[in-house]
Amino acid sequence: MQEQFSFSIEEEIYPEDSCLAMQVSNKHFSYCIYNPDDQKLLELKRYVFSNAEEKQLQQVITQNPRLQGSFYKIVTSLDFGFSSLLPATLNNGDAAPLMYLENADQQDHVITEVMEERQITNMYTVAPGILTWLVHNFPSSAYVHAHTVQIKAVEGAFEQGGLRVDVAEKTFTVQAFRNEDLLLSKTYSYKATADVAFYLLKICEVFGFSQEQVVVQLSGLIDVQSKLYRELYDYFLHISFKTASWLDTVTDLPAHYFTSLNELIGCELFQEA
Repeated sequence: MQEQFSFSIEEEIYPEDSCLAMQVSNKHFSYCIYNPDDQKLLELKRYVFSNAEEKQLQQVITQNPRLQGSFYKIVTSLDFGFSSLLPATLNNGDAAPLMYLENADQQDHVITEVMEERQITNMYTVAPGILTWLVHNFPSSAYVHAHTVQIKAVEGAFEQGGLRVDVAEKTFTVQAFRNEDLLLSKTYSYKATADVAFYLLKICEVFGFSQEQVVVQLSGLIDVQSKLYRELYDYFLHISFKTASWLDTVTDLPAHYFTSLNELIGCELFQEA
């Protein structure tokens, strides 16, 4: 386990007046503490590991005892191996065939989310040990899949096609839209920057998007000086960064690095939690 980013304000943080948002995947654990009144980021940390296990996650708790505080609200975003989107009308509650096709672990816990505004069901799995650890340590947390958050956060209509891309270490998540219709939401692994461009170009080919017209919105661990950005810039004409809207006076990082955490803070489920 490696601590990748660590930022915090110098003043005292009071959990009872603050919100906690966490992201958990096979490869990383990120969290932020946020003041909802001032819409201000108070603390942000990100850990990376080869494969998420309860022991490593417990080390995060040990190193950050503040996480055990009684927060005003808590929400957790989950992004593990298996996730499948279905029309809500086709959801019969049986995930076994889809899990088999995706080579998912049949012992994993299945969670189903319905996005009523799009009439889409997001069916995904979480390893039982990870979910048990989360529920034990954060019993008041609400849970949502990372794809659900990113889909709900997309704004506007993309007449010529839109790709919403969030970049992490060796993985990236992409949602593809035409007008306001969702066509794809998936997390891919990559070894070289050229792999990312290849996947995005293939998505454009499948859905009939023009490289010169499709809108590409980037967020995550990518900047304009990076090889990955230059690679994408060579292929796509309309590229922009989707930035976080919170007040950030602590990180000194590009405003798009943690847009996904900011979107989690603003998600409907969090507001209702």
